[in-house]
Amino acid sequence: MSNDLGNGAPDLAFDRQAAWLRRFHTDAQSNLHAFALRLREAMPERVTIHESKGLFSRSAKTTGVTVEMEQNHYILEIANGRLKASIAMVVRDIAISNKSIDPAEWFARLMEETRKASEHARRLAQSLSAFMAE
Repeated sequence: MSNDLGNGAPDLAFDRQAAWLRRFHTDAQSNLHAFALRLREAMPERVTIHESKGLFSRSAKTTGVTVEMEQNHYILEIANGRLKASIAMVVRDIAISNKSIDPAEWFARLMEETRKASEHARRLAQSLSAFMAE
């Protein structure tokens, strides 16, 4: 996998992602929980945290997180103590495909899609600001 996101600059966060994935394996559940909370804080309308609660358990365990972007839903779960990543293509609230991918690729794709969405939102805000100033 290339460390270039197509914009000519190397992906400097790749090493950080790899280190996080290595650390993740030591305590998958709490790291997933912390990551899911951070995502929900940044994009509350796009993030769903999946939890399960045992019959006699006082607190719920984070089992996964879904990030809903335009047509792609990014799903990260813990299955048998291992990180499982997939991307579902969704059209009109119906998943038409679901592809399992390597978690490192999942993070890279989610970062790229959120970067593009942020740039689009910034350009829209500038356009609205310019329009209101006229």
